Amino acid sequence: MVHGELALELKFRNLLLIDADWLTEIVNDPEVAKYSLSIYYRTEHEVEEFVKKDLEENETKHIIAEIDGEPAGDASIWWRTAGRDRHVAWLGISVRRKHWGKGVGSGLMKEILHAARELGFRRLMLGVFDGNERALSLYSKFGFKREACETEAVYIDSSWRKHFIMGLELAPCTPKLERTSATHIAPNSPGRREAHIQIRQLKNRDLDEVNRLQNCAESTKSSHRIPPVTKEESRHWYEGIKSDVGKCCFGCFKGNRLLGYLQFRTYLLPFACLRFEEAIFDEAKECAEAAEALVDAVTSFKERYCYHKIFGYAPETSLHIAGAFQHQGFKKMGAMKDYYLIDGHYVDVGVYEYP
Repeated sequence: MVHGELALELKFRNLLLIDADWLTEIVNDPEVAKYSLSIYYRTEHEVEEFVKKDLEENETKHIIAEIDGEPAGDASIWWRTAGRDRHVAWLGISVRRKHWGKGVGSGLMKEILHAARELGFRRLMLGVFDGNERALSLYSKFGFKREACETEAVYIDSSWRKHFIMGLELAPCTPKLERTSATHIAPNSPGRREAHIQIRQLKNRDLDEVNRLQNCAESTKSSHRIPPVTKEESRHWYEGIKSDVGKCCFGCFKGNRLLGYLQFRTYLLPFACLRFEEAIFDEAKECAEAAEALVDAVTSFKERYCYHKIFGYAPETSLHIAGAFQHQGFKKMGAMKDYYLIDGHYVDVGVYEYP
């Protein structure tokens, strides 16, 4: 492949385990790392473990660009093989600094877009930080549009930066849910929590309740999850909640009945934020009150431990979650278009932030 005046010839191949060597160089390059998902230095062994995981699982595709036999950059997409967002893939591109400005990013972008279409994805999503002008220019060139903005999401070079969520439609997402087709439901007014509502950590004895909720066809419409979910899958999810790696969850109970749970992530600097990962509420039992109580619990957690922001997500059909966000002072910052497939319709997922 030839690019521009440099007549640069790029060759492409799949990811190999030996790529951990030069990928370690990229992730530890300060100019690259400051715009990536982690600023913390990684050993080659750690990077090798990531590569092994990607090679073993069927939810990631990497394309490596080479110049004269030397690796110059990597483009990857990752996705869920099951879930309401299985038609969506997320994109990431990294180029070795010595090959910046040579058209490597454009070459990788063409190849990964072709691969995404071949794999049948309808939408491609990515996240990029304000100040990463090289990446913003590349993504805009290939038709990505800004769909949402998370303000003060990351601290880089002594200032808080925005995080832009961008999307590209690869194939029509039809039929779409029309906004007028969603019935407006006035959520519970904010106020004092009823005494019978308890917020606490999940316990081993709650696993049957977790599995019941994860198999409720109506309740799971607020998340990526699609029933049926086996008890073993519920246990695996539960055992993955580990505070030492930033995975947390609050449950809302009325007696022994689980009214809902809110799973979220805690991040270290330079992010210093909380992100909601999954929210499911029992549609048959006080779901609006449970949503209110759980969002309130996470905002209190944020204040107690001095996190900078909370970012939350909810499909436009989940009016009880949107109502809880509104009452707690969250602002809607856009929406990821056609992100969930619910009842045969593509639905936008709202992006919210607090404060």
